Amino acid sequence: MLTTGPLQVPTQQPERACVPQLLCYSDAWGLLRLREGLAPTSALHRWHRLGASRPRAAAAAPPPLRRRRRRRRRRRRRRRRRRRRRRRSRCDRRSGVQRARRWETSHTVAEMSSTAAFYLLSTLGGYLVTSFLLLKYPTLLHPRKKQRFLSKHISHRGGAGENLENTMAAFKHAVTIGTDMLELDCHITKDEQVVVSHDENLKRSTGVNVNISDLKYCELPPYLGKLDVTFQRACQCEGKDNRIPLLKEVFEAFPNTPINIDIKVNNNVLIKKVSELVKQYRREHITVWGNASYEIVEKCYRENSDIPILFSLQRVLLILGLFFTGLLPFVPIREQFFEIPMPSIILKLKEPHTMSRSQKFLIWLSDTLLMRKALFDHLTARGIQVYIWVLNEEQEYKRAFDLGATGVMTDYPTKLKDFLHNFSA
Repeated sequence: MLTTGPLQVPTQQPERACVPQLLCYSDAWGLLRLREGLAPTSALHRWHRLGASRPRAAAAAPPPLRRRRRRRRRRRRRRRRRRRRRRRSRCDRRSGVQRARRWETSHTVAEMSSTAAFYLLSTLGGYLVTSFLLLKYPTLLHPRKKQRFLSKHISHRGGAGENLENTMAAFKHAVTIGTDMLELDCHITKDEQVVVSHDENLKRSTGVNVNISDLKYCELPPYLGKLDVTFQRACQCEGKDNRIPLLKEVFEAFPNTPINIDIKVNNNVLIKKVSELVKQYRREHITVWGNASYEIVEKCYRENSDIPILFSLQRVLLILGLFFTGLLPFVPIREQFFEIPMPSIILKLKEPHTMSRSQKFLIWLSDTLLMRKALFDHLTARGIQVYIWVLNEEQEYKRAFDLGATGVMTDYPTKLKDFLHNFSA
């Protein structure tokens, strides 16, 4: 049965908010999905339990996290690109200035280097030309020394290969042959007598182990009847005259023969006595003295500067250094006699198997450096005589004179005399 009355419209309940007032999520993954606008499937039943309806479409949800991250990344990239562009522009401006500065600096350095190289090459070229010119013609700078005598034929110890060395018989034989100079050695006895002997200790020459300076002249033993020739292997010389002579006896016997005196010991008394004898017999113009020791040569020069001196070993090495650097033509030279050995003769004095390769190399090197024709020609052009010792073979004589040596010192005066006769012819 139908009843009449006012129609009652059922009141519609207002919808509840779709976002719950209180949410409890225990897992981080569900919360992450909620922030992205998606309800985690494992927690959908919780919405109804808390009195909230199921979330609506994704349009009402906040923008997805991934898109926002992408936008942020894009913005960051754009900022980075802008910064890079700014930096590049700044760097380009700076690098342009720096390049300009570098170019200016390098250009300046290049100009300075080229200028320095030009001056250096000009100076070096001028130096080389001047050095070469003065090496060939030294008298353009230095006056030629006056040569009081010229000696080609020099008898070493009077001719130690033909008579007992440093004896009056050897000196007389050499002078008779026609030697240009006698070479001898001096020592001083206990009573200050200047004697002619090579060794300070007489063991080798007399067989008595005693020093000359420990004995008076009258106590000196005689020479042995047979002595070895020092610069000729396996060769001995015999003689009857075995007395050790005095220097004054040699001066008296050969007043006009040039004599080369080797002061064997660094003794002030010996140097003074020899100088006095030279003055006494007025032989300053035909006497030369010295030693390999620089100190002895300096003492000789201070004692009597009128007597010409030999080059010491130190001065020989200095001359070689100046020669190979090109400075020799510019340096004044005090000495008048350049007396040096020929290093290659050492090879014939020793057995080849007893010498090492290093020793042979040193001999070859010293011979190559010392035996220089250009050096000998320069010295002789300046009035300095060049003597080479001690040569006893014809091929050695020839090599020495071909190199420009002024004289040769030998133990065999007769052999050298015959060679000079044939060589000049």
